[in-house]
Amino acid sequence: MESHEDIARILTRYRTFLVATHVLPDGDAVGSTLGLGFGLQKTGRRSILSCPGGVPDSLSFLPGSNRIVTPDRIAGEFEAVVVLDSSDLDRIEDIAGKIPPGTPVINVDHHVTNKMFGTYNYVDPGAAAVGEQVYRILTAMRVPVDRDMATCLFTALGTDSGFFRFSNTTPTTLRIAARLVEKGAEPFRISEQVYETKTLSSLKLLGRVLDTLKIDDAGKVAWVEIRREWLSEFGVDEGQTEGFVNYPRMVKGVEVALLFRESEEGKIRVGMRSRGDFDVSALAEAFDGGGHSRAAGCSVDAASLEDARQMVLSKVYEMMAAR
Repeated sequence: MESHEDIARILTRYRTFLVATHVLPDGDAVGSTLGLGFGLQKTGRRSILSCPGGVPDSLSFLPGSNRIVTPDRIAGEFEAVVVLDSSDLDRIEDIAGKIPPGTPVINVDHHVTNKMFGTYNYVDPGAAAVGEQVYRILTAMRVPVDRDMATCLFTALGTDSGFFRFSNTTPTTLRIAARLVEKGAEPFRISEQVYETKTLSSLKLLGRVLDTLKIDDAGKVAWVEIRREWLSEFGVDEGQTEGFVNYPRMVKGVEVALLFRESEEGKIRVGMRSRGDFDVSALAEAFDGGGHSRAAGCSVDAASLEDARQMVLSKVYEMMAAR
């Protein structure tokens, strides 16, 4: 497997890139993509930035967010592909079909469930965010970090570490964050945009979702649901439901929190969070998903939310009994 220094050297071999990240992108996905895009531009290289579905409104404040296009708008040639924050190529959906055979793929990720799908793989489960890895790569390339890059990369670090509250926060994470603040990132503004700027419609949807909150008899597992028609009823896109899964996790005594959401593709998307020693990445892998030990997700082929809930809960209890 490659290091950040290796990836820095590999990037210098090429002049044009496609930089891709996963569907329903979070702050790490968008921030890392933009940070790398700005960095490559500073070295005189060109990049096309893309993610399925585009950038959610909650992250449109980031500098350059309008540069990220949906797969159908990918135009132009590229010599290499960089895939960020994605445990496998399925996570970038239709973008994968835009990659010509034989094109080198550089896989930069921090999920322990990564499938090592790249021609080159820089996978570091110890990194709090892919933004941390991108910062290391750009530093190895001797790319100077400006205010826009700092804002994007700080957003990546901040959102994937719960603004440095989660257990994945390390001294290295905090040192990099401090350097980004020195370069112009404004933590208070980023935090306000990400966590304290919501549409009225999304807050009303949250109220509906919290009405579905259930907890099992043991008080260890809690879940909420989102029906597809609710998104259109409230005029909310899937990206605006980011973070809803954290609410069942807040219930005292809960070890596993789940969010079941009907998708337009007919599948049930499942968001997972945990406390204690329950590994939700292993739970997600059981359904061909992936993630981290405390935050993961998958898509389940099920006829209904109720069927998906039964399938996932059965696996949760099986794993709990085996501990």
